[in-house]
Amino acid sequence: MYVQVALNRKIGDGDKLLTYRVPVEWEQRLRPGMAVSVPLRRETLEGVAISITPDPPDDVSEEQIRDLMAVNEGPPLLTPDLLRLAQWISQYYICPLFIAIQAMLPAGLVLSGRPPQNRMENCYALAETQFSSKTTEKRRALIEYLQQHGECTAQQLAAAGFDAAFLYRCQKAGLVTSRRQRRDTKQTEGFVQETVLSPAQQRVYQKIIDEIQGKNRPVLLHGEAGSGKTEIYGKLIQHVAAQGGQAIVLIPEIALAGQMMDMLQRRFSLPVAVLHSALSGSERRLLWQDIAAGKYQVAVGPRSALFAPFANLRLIVVDEEQESSYKQETQPRFHGVTAARMRARLNGAALVLGSATPSVESYYLAEQGVYALATLKGQYYASPATAVTVVDMRRELRQGNTAMFSRVLRQALEKNLAQGCQSILFLNRRGYYHFFFCRDCGHTITCPHCAVAMAYHGNRATGVLKCHYCGAVITAPSRCPHCGSSHIRRFGAGVQRVAEEAQRLLPQARILRLDSDMAEDRQAYRRVCQAMRRGEADILVGTQMLAKGLDFPGVTLAAVMAADSMLNLPDWRAGERTFQLISQLCGRAGRRKVQGRAIVQTYTPTALPVVAAAAHDYQKFYQAELADRRERDYPPFCRLIRLMFLSKTPATAEAYARQAVENLRRSPCNWQIIGPSEAPFAKINDWYRWQILLKFKDFSLLRQRLQDLHTALCREPIRFLIDVDPFSLL
Repeated sequence: MYVQVALNRKIGDGDKLLTYRVPVEWEQRLRPGMAVSVPLRRETLEGVAISITPDPPDDVSEEQIRDLMAVNEGPPLLTPDLLRLAQWISQYYICPLFIAIQAMLPAGLVLSGRPPQNRMENCYALAETQFSSKTTEKRRALIEYLQQHGECTAQQLAAAGFDAAFLYRCQKAGLVTSRRQRRDTKQTEGFVQETVLSPAQQRVYQKIIDEIQGKNRPVLLHGEAGSGKTEIYGKLIQHVAAQGGQAIVLIPEIALAGQMMDMLQRRFSLPVAVLHSALSGSERRLLWQDIAAGKYQVAVGPRSALFAPFANLRLIVVDEEQESSYKQETQPRFHGVTAARMRARLNGAALVLGSATPSVESYYLAEQGVYALATLKGQYYASPATAVTVVDMRRELRQGNTAMFSRVLRQALEKNLAQGCQSILFLNRRGYYHFFFCRDCGHTITCPHCAVAMAYHGNRATGVLKCHYCGAVITAPSRCPHCGSSHIRRFGAGVQRVAEEAQRLLPQARILRLDSDMAEDRQAYRRVCQAMRRGEADILVGTQMLAKGLDFPGVTLAAVMAADSMLNLPDWRAGERTFQLISQLCGRAGRRKVQGRAIVQTYTPTALPVVAAAAHDYQKFYQAELADRRERDYPPFCRLIRLMFLSKTPATAEAYARQAVENLRRSPCNWQIIGPSEAPFAKINDWYRWQILLKFKDFSLLRQRLQDLHTALCREPIRFLIDVDPFSLL
């Protein structure tokens, strides 16, 4: 027998599987998807068995083939459907197979090796030799206990009164034998709280069940914020679990895992695995193995949880399907929704995409009948829709108010605080100030490694300049480094300044901040969320993390500080992202029986995304956005691929980009080439960036051309990146 192995290392210029001979003793045990150890030159490498054949490939001679060195214990790391999914990702996103496989395995997972010692435990059993003398009363008690219960772990015996030192002496005396085994992962089970669906929820639930039992198309669940989509998720999981099936629930942020877990554990007594990057390497490995061994029926996590090795997967739920975090920005640049569609198809599983503000592409597919559409209207707690006020900041300026807080917002905050209610303030900018600017020469302080303005972090008096792309930090200058002028000023408020200004206006308020700087500290993030839920904070200031499904029952006021900061981004999704973020943030206010209020501050109050979000009118936004994309030929009316050329010198990046355009234009394929041009951020982390955008409709003709281009550029002194279906062009 022979096995083809994908190694955890790039071999040569392309995507290469190596063939090895399977020793006789492993022929019965080896299966595709298992982790193996193989020799390569003078090294021992790890890999995954992809396929097993009785004969070697025709292009490999018998003399070149070496023997497999080891097959790891335990079930396969990748199920057959995951192996097929990896091959699909490799082809669709034009990346080597081993990179697709590595993306499936949890970050930091080592393919081989023993479980760490702190996850092992001793098990004790009676020795075959029977003792009739020199047996103390305690030893007789141990014998009786083991005769009654059989082999027991050290933890079980300790609970029965037999400590480790006593067991060690018994083992030395030959009374018991011990062996080491892996400690079972603790499975968290919740108490069952029966889910009672409203009539509207029941109709949507039954429609999804009918679709699953019929055509089994992906279902787009379009439900207003607070309408109870999560309750339907739980009922669907119960349905598939009752039939012995398994389910995956994808969430846009790791931070939401705890919230989703709480809901699921209140709804059914099933072990739920949470897959996320906050776990240590050993925890990820053990959890992954336990899932493969069938110890869990539900997995929850961000996009990587899609690859949980379930053998009987019957349901995939993608919550907040419109979120950009489902798109991976490193190889393989897959989108979680697209990959979920393929995995559901490979398994014959149901796919449910939930959102209060679906992506334009998903809603269009529902209109075309590719997806089934289930619409859920109204609030689960029957509260009135959030009242939205749009504040024209131009009028505020004309009336002499130059502060970042409009008078309407200031009064609303004061009233909310006096009533003992909570508020959230949203601004999609980290830091204290957005940039440093010289008023004499117009110079902006940019990162020395990136073509990006550096943001001011700290407070008004002391702070540093930080790059949000490469992480570089420099001291804030007192004079312009370009002209030497002392007239250098800080402009553009960030969330730190908003929090400070809110504290100045409301000194008695308890104010917390939540952004990606805070989220790096998992404990700090958890403390902020717990304080809000316990009512220990009055105002929460944060970035777009606030809009991603967080549920704080005490929040009755939500405010968008500057809607224009999102609307004016140089990206084709800017209008869509603005509408979604405003709508999602409005949905955070008044999520129980009290009507919430939202305030949107903007200098463009007539912009359609702002007007539609304020009116809770998805259809108005969708129809206008769809017409605009049809006119400009953007998805869903075409497909996009972004080609990136990165070099340490700008001339090299430009030269290769222009050469690639000439090669592409010589091809007979029907596509539109835009560029080459500098990327919107022309330099990131000392790499100069040029890009080409391709618009097309038939991917089959284009794929091979791009694969050939990728193979040719692998040998050149340049980094070449292919981004299929880019979510953003920034």
